[in-house]
Amino acid sequence: MQVLQKDLKAVSLAMAVKDIRYYLQGVLFESNGALTRLVATDGHRLHIVQTEDATKAFQAPMSFIMPSDMVKNCLKAKPPRGVNDPYIGVYVNEKGQIEANLPDGSLLVSQAIDGSFPDYCRIVDGCFNHSGNSEPEIAVYNPDYVSDATKAMKIYMGLSEKGILTTGIRPRGESVGILAHDNFAAFIMPLRGDISPLPNPAFAKPLQSPEPLRVVA
Repeated sequence: MQVLQKDLKAVSLAMAVKDIRYYLQGVLFESNGALTRLVATDGHRLHIVQTEDATKAFQAPMSFIMPSDMVKNCLKAKPPRGVNDPYIGVYVNEKGQIEANLPDGSLLVSQAIDGSFPDYCRIVDGCFNHSGNSEPEIAVYNPDYVSDATKAMKIYMGLSEKGILTTGIRPRGESVGILAHDNFAAFIMPLRGDISPLPNPAFAKPLQSPEPLRVVA
């Protein structure tokens, strides 16, 4: 399968770092032969990208978790001059190892993570199918996760880091926040704990001039 380097970068922002759940320290590559999905989660947020196979050649379905070290090395590879959206060719060889043909012409080989990735389809489905009040709940999100999700969306859209992106968080389900564009989506779990109180209603009124001091006889 072939995946865009920028798509891998966008998804990788949600990988777990030094987590006891070792199977989260990487990116899930999943293909049904025609469509490819890249998925990463640290248990608090989830990034996903779906693309059509750029080779247009049907391949056998496959699923594996690329370890974070290999993901980082894939992202370090520099493309040839003039190539703006480089692809990475990712395959599984006869030994069951992951092979990545990088944009700079080099080859990476690594063992896949031996573990079961979370059922991300159930997580995503739960965000769109829920019962209860149709009014969205008030939720608070980790600002770093929101920043990463926005950064990932910019990467996916091909915008520069300083580019302006106007977007909002759409709460769904148990107030899971969703940022999405085209075939990219970021899901952010809400923070637990007390929610900050609403601002003072008096803020909506203009300040009045104070009354002059009265002279006491």
